[in-house]
Amino acid sequence: MRSRVVLAAAVLLAVVACSGTPSRPAADGAPGAPPLGTNGAQAPAPAWEACGGAFQCATVTVPLDYRQPSGGTIDLAATRLPATDRAARIGTLVVNYGGPGTPATSSLRRLAGRFDGLRARFDIVAVDPRGTGSSAPVACAPFGGDRVPAPVGLARTPAFWASAAEPGRACLAGTGERLRHLSTANAARDLDLLRQGLGEDMLSLYGYSYGTYSAATYANLFPGRTRAMVLDGSLDLVANATGAPDTERVPVDVRAGVSAAWEEAFGVALDRCAATPTCPLGPDARARATDAVAAAGPSSAELVARIDRALQTEGRLPGLMRTLAVRAPSAPPSGGRVPLPEVPWAPEHSPSYLAIQCTDSVTPSSADMDAAVVAEQAAHPIVGASTALNHAMCVDWPAIDPDRYLGPWNAPLPAPALLVNSRYDPTTPLVDARAAASQLSAGHVLVVDAIGHTTLDAPSRCAADAYTAYLLDPGSAMPDQCPAGV
Repeated sequence: MRSRVVLAAAVLLAVVACSGTPSRPAADGAPGAPPLGTNGAQAPAPAWEACGGAFQCATVTVPLDYRQPSGGTIDLAATRLPATDRAARIGTLVVNYGGPGTPATSSLRRLAGRFDGLRARFDIVAVDPRGTGSSAPVACAPFGGDRVPAPVGLARTPAFWASAAEPGRACLAGTGERLRHLSTANAARDLDLLRQGLGEDMLSLYGYSYGTYSAATYANLFPGRTRAMVLDGSLDLVANATGAPDTERVPVDVRAGVSAAWEEAFGVALDRCAATPTCPLGPDARARATDAVAAAGPSSAELVARIDRALQTEGRLPGLMRTLAVRAPSAPPSGGRVPLPEVPWAPEHSPSYLAIQCTDSVTPSSADMDAAVVAEQAAHPIVGASTALNHAMCVDWPAIDPDRYLGPWNAPLPAPALLVNSRYDPTTPLVDARAAASQLSAGHVLVVDAIGHTTLDAPSRCAADAYTAYLLDPGSAMPDQCPAGV
């Protein structure tokens, strides 16, 4: 799912994306234009081998650069669960678990039960996208480990922006030329090459969070090869790529409305607690929660990080309310409310996240980002600054993929996409799913009346029944809403 990992320190990071000009790929072979398809690359024939339980694994070799399909190659890791009813098999369902940067193969092993209703009819396949997991992962020389630290410093000074630029230079030094070829568009080309190797005419797609952007990119590069598509916790496709007209100089998560969605989810959670006689925060839950954050002072980053984690799934909310009650002052502050800290928390990201996100999206300049911080902090005091700077490390990212895809998103599809979204998703807001549905040639939005990020964190039997029925028959009628707890 789309990463929003939080570092408990009073420093800021960012994750928006990088500069570039929107363009629709031209036909294969057009000079100076990205290849629309796989440009004559040889399709791999996966040699599946048993790798535990019912799972099969294979290594898939693809071109590093689709402009030079006979040149250098990279190896991708793939895992599949074969359909159990081979006679009634429909085809292949490809699952992307988001991030960007989340390894899909290991996620499928953990979460395969989500697709029990489809196991008979589909081969379920997961591929670690290029640059992630076991598929030629990104390496950032000076940092090591799985995470890249946030830029250092409370103020957006030249030193802050110099610190923000360090990961890009480090990843280029550690990964080399490969860093320039890690766009979601190239991952989509890899997927279509795999489709050819599998002998499939079309693929069905299921994407969680950032995986929705991956699925939509494939569907627009290869619309005639997309049988059906479920977008679970969808990004606003235009906002993630370039921004709508007049918003290009706004950071990605600001143009996606993430701060407002986060505040709405938190507010609803607090109101639901306040409506119960056993709420640890009492009937004035919103005010006491704000007091708890303000009273935390320098440790507010840790507390806001905990709030963010709890908002991803409703099961964590009761524990959050108890924590806030302990941290809140026993009496209202004298002399008025204590102001919230200016810099409450700092996201951090994996090298793979940065390498993909920073090439997929158009990122504003540091000056534009600074201006957005001031406005967003004023409008959303708890998370506004963090939202605006969530992609600070993408400013001047040194390796933009020339073959990335920035839209348009309305290529004709054989069947409308199904977009499943929590009503109160703090990371991929419902408004973004509705926007994506309008940007695609056709889409149906199914709202799960829950707080949480995707159906992985806000499970719904109603939603599972709906996406199962849709994938079995994309022409089936879909509900508009799934009630809470159903």
